[in-house]
Amino acid sequence: METKTERWTLRATPAQDAIVRTVLEAKDVSLNEYVVNCAVEAAANDLADRLVFTMDAEAWDELLETLDRPPTDLPAIRKLFSEPSVLE
Repeated sequence: METKTERWTLRATPAQDAIVRTVLEAKDVSLNEYVVNCAVEAAANDLADRLVFTMDAEAWDELLETLDRPPTDLPAIRKLFSEPSVLE
């Protein structure tokens, strides 16, 4: 497990604090664990929802090279798409 070395300082209203502490008791987790897990999950979702991606020239070249490669033959996938869909 990676050592936690970064420190966050947060402020909350009394109402926000009360809601979070109620959840902490119900889930039996620490404030640190809860806040970090929720923040990381929200950040991962935000990153997954992005529509615009930026990359350096090396990453762009690697992406183009990957896209230019001939497709890999996957017999199981070919078979799957050759059969009628359950939705048809």
